[in-house]
Amino acid sequence: MQTRKVRLDYPLERVQEPLVSYLVKKFDVAPNVLAADIDARRGGWLVLELQGEDSQLDAALEWVRAQGITVQPA
Repeated sequence: MQTRKVRLDYPLERVQEPLVSYLVKKFDVAPNVLAADIDARRGGWLVLELQGEDSQLDAALEWVRAQGITVQPA
């Protein structure tokens, strides 16, 4: 089991999507929200600690990027 800390920067059009829920259901990744500032009128950011197998984490973060969300190491 691996742990990664990432910062996700949300564009305005992605704020309403249940990203954390998708990570759990689609990729069997356990997210822990460390910090967040998200506003439905301007977008925002989220810092997560993700726990899972390397392949699950890689797939989950690739999917996040494909949604137009910027992923950076935290």
